[in-house]
Amino acid sequence: MINLSDRTVAEEARIKSAYAKRRSGFLYSWFHSGHLFLLQGLEQRVLALLHKQGWHSLADKKILEIGCGEGYWLRECIKWGAAPENITGVDLLPDRIAKAKKLCPQEVTIHCDNAENLAFDDGSFDLVFQFTVFTSIFDFRMKKLMAQEMLRVSREDGLIIWYDFYMNNPLNPDVRGIRKHEIAELFPHRRIELHRVTLAPPLARLLAPFSWLTCYVLERSRLFNTHYLGVIRKV
Repeated sequence: MINLSDRTVAEEARIKSAYAKRRSGFLYSWFHSGHLFLLQGLEQRVLALLHKQGWHSLADKKILEIGCGEGYWLRECIKWGAAPENITGVDLLPDRIAKAKKLCPQEVTIHCDNAENLAFDDGSFDLVFQFTVFTSIFDFRMKKLMAQEMLRVSREDGLIIWYDFYMNNPLNPDVRGIRKHEIAELFPHRRIELHRVTLAPPLARLLAPFSWLTCYVLERSRLFNTHYLGVIRKV
């Protein structure tokens, strides 16, 4: 019988193997208009979401990102006004952590760790992010433990920002979409507000070099959107 520790080790190994196969390439370059369209649109939506929650500054906010990768969103928070010493990132992949440390200011705290068991006190953070992390995890127990940790380290009046696929990607078997009912299972009895966002990335990358307006109209229609963006509150 496999024990919980073995399950964790096996899932970590699967995730690391899946990411090792990925290649960034030009599709994920800032010089690709499709990638630019997707990220600029997401930035606008995240800021609008924070503003809607009554947040008008990040200057005094303690921020944690789960699955910070190479630190893109950590640096975005600094651009939005957060103090580097108030920002922390955690990721499972050592190579991404190494790059994040090179790209981020020294004051940003970055750990290579499994977010099942975060080394932070209860209520340490005002804002906790996760961007396309949970869909890369197949083991529900691991997802549940991570969600519990995100709640634990969030302050009572803090926010959790969720951004992830809600549908499967037929071109990528290493991710699985997460629907509203599963998000509710991960964060039971919490206030959850979700919106369908982000034009399907393959479609955006195909169309954006020719017409941003077409991409904008399609994204606004939400018919071809593939992600949920939302906020989860403890109370």
